[in-house]
Amino acid sequence: MLKKIVIRVCVLFLILTGLNFIYTISFYKTDLKEKSPELIQIRETEGKTDVYYFGESSNVSYKKGDSIIESISEITSLFFPTLKFTNVNKYATHAGVYKQWIKQFKKLPKAVIVTLNLRSFDAAWIHSKLETQLSESLVFSYPYPNLVNRFLLALGNFDNQSDKQREEATLRDWKTIQLQFPFPFKYKTTSEWDAGMAAGSYLKPDGSWDTEKIVLACHYVKGYAFNMSETNPRIEDFDQIVQWCTEKKVRLYLNLMAENINYADSLVGKELVFLMKQNRDYLVKRYTKGNCVVVDNLELVNGNEFIDQNWTTEHYDYKGRMKIAKNLATQLKKQFEKDYKSAY
Repeated sequence: MLKKIVIRVCVLFLILTGLNFIYTISFYKTDLKEKSPELIQIRETEGKTDVYYFGESSNVSYKKGDSIIESISEITSLFFPTLKFTNVNKYATHAGVYKQWIKQFKKLPKAVIVTLNLRSFDAAWIHSKLETQLSESLVFSYPYPNLVNRFLLALGNFDNQSDKQREEATLRDWKTIQLQFPFPFKYKTTSEWDAGMAAGSYLKPDGSWDTEKIVLACHYVKGYAFNMSETNPRIEDFDQIVQWCTEKKVRLYLNLMAENINYADSLVGKELVFLMKQNRDYLVKRYTKGNCVVVDNLELVNGNEFIDQNWTTEHYDYKGRMKIAKNLATQLKKQFEKDYKSAY
């Protein structure tokens, strides 16, 4: 009886192995190209790359009419002409995606630069409608045979909540998570603060409400009004990234993106600026250790150097991108001093 069971298990294993092999040589590359082109890029460039830059739209956006349209990562690479840089970018990505990308390495680079975006810690980004697409793109990074991952993809075995569920989760966080200040402040939650701004204090010269300013002020509140803490899922993701790089002895640079502090102050006030700077300080303190460096660009870019003047984004004109690239290069120089060359 036992012998028959062993034979059946072996036959089943051989069948599954064969099916996995057939899938891998026939449809796998097509599926990977459609769902996870970033994984292909990483696998094809590892062993040939000195420095990886993991980013989102903040890296590659530029202003129409810019005399320089190169990305932050491309400008940074100009300071190190003898090093091979590879840029892996996907819009709206965050630490939950980066940690899966970084675990794909079989041949280790000398350094990895990971984008650290303050807004990616807020409720709207954590519960974004884009999470379904991002989660789907990571299924082929699971540590299972390719065919198994394809079945998991077909079965929807990833974070595929409905848009309604995600919106409800965002609103719940805004309504229930208490804001903490070391000074008296009349609003206790992001929702209360948002409602207060929506009540309107911005008037046009003719006395009518300036709706555009009110909407923008509310957006700033919803994007930055939170206290960084260990309960934030992005913190757990970055902790894993730092741990992986520490264990593998890969130098890690967390590139903290600039935010429009000027607009936050003028539109909303010093309380919001306090939270932005406090959250920055939390990240710098938590991750400046061992082989990890936090490159602090939070206040580096002037308000008029942001492309989007009517929204909250980390998109910069060429002056802003050059400032961030130079700041990043200055930190990289400490590791790659022999490869450094002044670019501007």
